[in-house]
Amino acid sequence: MPTPPEAPPHPWPDALRAPDPARAAALLPAFWQTLAQLPDLLNRDEQLLAEALTAELRHLVIEMMLAMNGIAPPAGTRHLNGYLSPSQRAVLERTLAAPAASRESWLARAVALTVIQSWYAPQLAARFGFAPPAELESAVRAQLAAALPDWPLEISTDPPAEETPAAEDGVHA
Repeated sequence: MPTPPEAPPHPWPDALRAPDPARAAALLPAFWQTLAQLPDLLNRDEQLLAEALTAELRHLVIEMMLAMNGIAPPAGTRHLNGYLSPSQRAVLERTLAAPAASRESWLARAVALTVIQSWYAPQLAARFGFAPPAELESAVRAQLAAALPDWPLEISTDPPAEETPAAEDGVHA
């Protein structure tokens, strides 16, 4: 009896599986619940905990990205780069460096991760068929604005509108 041919080697370093829709739906509330803890940490000058919190926010964003890429985070992976696109990696890598262990650094990192999350959240909700936690998001945004005077009142993923130069007669196109 001939031996069956061996399966070709797996192209990925990890065994991959599809994302769990329930976990995907849980990522958005988890992001906002985690972010809601930031004001307390910053106001108490808890630098180490604020850094850990922003690292957790990044981890949640990575999970969102992986889900959008069609995979669940591989358990114990040592090979994340290949599962993210170059643009995903680039935007996340910009959130790694902090100029100093300071309130401003953790706040800037949290804002950057919120922008990234805001880009992926509607796509994730549409792909997996759940409603984003709009009430929770609004409540946390209001809490952040009230507790952190330097938190931006508006965060958008839209590029800034280009200013239209004024015409000679003062009429704008």
